[in-house]
Amino acid sequence: MTHHPTARRALLLSLATAALLAGCQSPPPTENVPPPRIDLLGRGPLGDVPQTMLDWAGTYQAILPCNGCPGIAMSVQLRADQTAVVRERRLGGDAEPTPAQTYQGPFRFDPPAGSMVTLGQEAEPPAYRFFVAEGWIELRDRHTGAALTSTPAYRLRKTSLSQ
Repeated sequence: MTHHPTARRALLLSLATAALLAGCQSPPPTENVPPPRIDLLGRGPLGDVPQTMLDWAGTYQAILPCNGCPGIAMSVQLRADQTAVVRERRLGGDAEPTPAQTYQGPFRFDPPAGSMVTLGQEAEPPAYRFFVAEGWIELRDRHTGAALTSTPAYRLRKTSLSQ
């Protein structure tokens, strides 16, 4: 049994080309997924929540709406150690402005999403609740955490970073 040399060359050339093409395939794409961040206190993965994603520490200020006065000047300082200082003062109008009231103490990020901060959680209802976003916080109903009416009026803008 004799084989024609041209057919043998064609067969070898085809096999060599197939092997070469198989070797040139790029590897399958791999997902570029970062490893989960681990809470050093042992509470498990932190995930992408406002507490870890946003630059939330700092001072926020606004003049908030007030029934019977021109407004309430509010300043909220959220510190990286999860303590806060809140100062609020009713503005004058016809009457004298009231002295500033101050709350100082710890706060926590509320589960599940962690976009709500509760200050004074030891009280019932808590002293304050804020929705946290990049560059601003929003005062919320302290009982339920629901948005207050005329929501944009209850937003405090970030004015400085926390030390």
